[in-house]
Amino acid sequence: MITCILIDDETDALEALEWKLQKYCPNMQILDKVSDPECAIDSILSQKPDCIFLDIQMPKVSGFDLLENIGNIESLIVFVSAYDEYALQAIKVPAFDYILKPVDRNDLVKVVNRLEKHKQNKNSKEQLEMLPGALKNRVGLYMNGAISFFNYEEVIFLKADGNYTTIYLTKNRKEMLSKTLKEVESFFSDIPCFFRVHNSYFINLNHVIEYRKCEGGTLIMSNHKNVSISRSKKEEFLVRML
Repeated sequence: MITCILIDDETDALEALEWKLQKYCPNMQILDKVSDPECAIDSILSQKPDCIFLDIQMPKVSGFDLLENIGNIESLIVFVSAYDEYALQAIKVPAFDYILKPVDRNDLVKVVNRLEKHKQNKNSKEQLEMLPGALKNRVGLYMNGAISFFNYEEVIFLKADGNYTTIYLTKNRKEMLSKTLKEVESFFSDIPCFFRVHNSYFINLNHVIEYRKCEGGTLIMSNHKNVSISRSKKEEFLVRML
């Protein structure tokens, strides 16, 4: 049996999630339903659930704020939100999983199956402490209705394409993300090897194999693609590379 607490400021959403868990996931035991996130901390600390189904956008206290205020807990976090743009930030927490509203029965069952396997196969406290560290070298990107995970070193560069961003990966792979480059860049902001060299390019410095002088400069990346450098970024780029 997996214990859980449901947190959502919308009563209808709480009841709908409770109904689906009870109907389709009989191994889930709901310890509490909380519609006021400010009251949720006491419930979490006193009942210590295996997992928390947590809404993100709530008045006064968001789901992210709640986790920041509560500190270190062993409960696995499953974010439940109607806004897929929060998926990038959710991965930085990190979350065990992320479900979009309205909650699809199949998506919910898949998450619960993962929770069951996690509880069965891992020594919970030791593995939960390892989980954030395991994700430090990974990036999660929300694409095509799911979150795809990549190691940072697999990302060669990102290129702006209007309201989309193309991600160039190792092994001649590339993916298109329905986010602007500015939105995606914010997720990489604390990773030292990533650098914005141009309005249209955000690169992994570890994949630069050649610099060619021209107006600002041109970079040859490890996949042999050319990336432009703006004049304003040239000096900073050279300082970081030398």
